[in-house]
Amino acid sequence: MKEKKITRLQEGLNQLLSGHHEFLCDTNISRALPGTIMRLIDNNKPRIAEKLVEQIIIGLHAEDPQLRKNSAGCLTETANLLAGADNWELLTKLLQPLKEIVRMNNAADTPALHDRIQATAANLLKLAASRAAREPAAPPAAKDPLAAREEAIFRLAAKGEKDEAKKQLFDLIISCVKKKDFTNAERLRERIYEIDPLALMEIIQSGEIIEEEKSGAISRTQLQVWSKLHNEFTAEEFNAIYHAMKERTYKPEQVVVAQGDKNDELFFINQGSLKATYQGGQKEFFLKNLHSGEIAGECFFNATIWTMTLTALELTRISVLRREGLMRQEEKLPGLEAKLRDYYNRTSDIHSLLEQKGMDRRNHERYKLERRINLQIIDKAGKPISSFRGEMFDIALGGLSFIVRISKKENSRLLLGRNIKATIPMSCAREHILIGTVICVQSFNMPDSDFSVHIKFDVQLDRSTLHTILE
Repeated sequence: MKEKKITRLQEGLNQLLSGHHEFLCDTNISRALPGTIMRLIDNNKPRIAEKLVEQIIIGLHAEDPQLRKNSAGCLTETANLLAGADNWELLTKLLQPLKEIVRMNNAADTPALHDRIQATAANLLKLAASRAAREPAAPPAAKDPLAAREEAIFRLAAKGEKDEAKKQLFDLIISCVKKKDFTNAERLRERIYEIDPLALMEIIQSGEIIEEEKSGAISRTQLQVWSKLHNEFTAEEFNAIYHAMKERTYKPEQVVVAQGDKNDELFFINQGSLKATYQGGQKEFFLKNLHSGEIAGECFFNATIWTMTLTALELTRISVLRREGLMRQEEKLPGLEAKLRDYYNRTSDIHSLLEQKGMDRRNHERYKLERRINLQIIDKAGKPISSFRGEMFDIALGGLSFIVRISKKENSRLLLGRNIKATIPMSCAREHILIGTVICVQSFNMPDSDFSVHIKFDVQLDRSTLHTILE
């Protein structure tokens, strides 16, 4: 029952992120949101947290009275937690909605809010006013010229002058393209639909100009370095990947990524070379050197930690693709991730080298053990954060794995690096408790959304304890 509840919450949050704010009518979801938002912020995922907050604010203005009531309670509790964490950067954005909540309590078409909600909202506003009074007034920020022009264009469209607005928006897109600002160029191109959904010529023409300019922005040298990759993709796909990357430079002997790191970046070596090494106990083993035109990123496609260290051998330039960058491109070009994964699997031999040299994670013999177990995500102090159940798959002296259902693949990454408390039922109504860290989450049965989760124990088991569990 608890597992179904967790699945329902996960699905509700995913739907909410997609803009379906009606899911706030579900009290279980609206109550879970404030804590979820704070955890996302703690885990360096502020964009997702802010998107959830935006949906709550939308719910505050919905026609459904119950949705407005649930949104008010959820937003107030979120603001209260932000104040406790001294996160005024996000909390400042909620002050206007908090004022609306205070006024909402007297609205005839809204169910009466709990006194605590109104009192909390009012107290937060007083706290914000007191804090503002203590701080010197900041000079007014200069308005972004691009944003100002964009606003003017849409004011023009609102007055009914759509043809002129369309022309000005097209010119603004071309201006961005000339400045190599492809992110804003593509964003503005999508906004042509808002002025005229049938403006197909402008939409097609601006798209062609963007792609042509993207191709021209890639130097002949870069095309030679990445010729194999370029041949695997269409021009649009290659451009999407290339322009989603950021370049970094590493000095000789500088570590790019270390064994044990939680890093979901994909590294494209433009110039220079890296050495890949593995630390086994007190010894360091050399795996291979990687050169320009090669890719490294074992954690990019699967939620896992790095099993090797990459170090620059000389001055090295690397283009870095973050997973969130690829996901944005995947929305425009479905199947892009699958093609990139296939290319990586065919061209990278790091994993096979680890296995050949006996350096993979499985340092201990694993014993198959199918058993229903209780699991808790815990904080550093050992306090439970959430609970769920899983199907234990195998166990060894150093860790165990279990199967769990996760409705959305991207959510599987949220488990990586988490501290887990596993309660294993034993014979004679006994239980054995094991604590460890999630080091890998990978697909087990995609049609059923099943994932295998691998835990490394904080303290290695002794053989007698392992045999007791296996009995």
